[in-house]
Amino acid sequence: MAASQVDLTDIEITGAPKWYYVNQRSKHGFCPDCGSQMFWRNEENPYMSITGGSMDNTHDLPNKGHIFVAEKGHYYQLPDSEVQCDQWTED
Repeated sequence: MAASQVDLTDIEITGAPKWYYVNQRSKHGFCPDCGSQMFWRNEENPYMSITGGSMDNTHDLPNKGHIFVAEKGHYYQLPDSEVQCDQWTED
């Protein structure tokens, strides 16, 4: 999955997504028409994660690295020059 993290002050959501609360603090936003997951966030954080296919323009979106690389499919390779982590970190 390709996803990006963005500050809440830098995002504009058009339309009305359907929200599903995973727990009291975390929720996922879905397209109300097709059910695709578009974004998710923990309400204690000032940012949200967005799936790449949900954004109108990804041309200048930088790649900061890859997470959960130990679980990636064996059918593709990641560039050695890019950051690779076995789990998610705040850094």
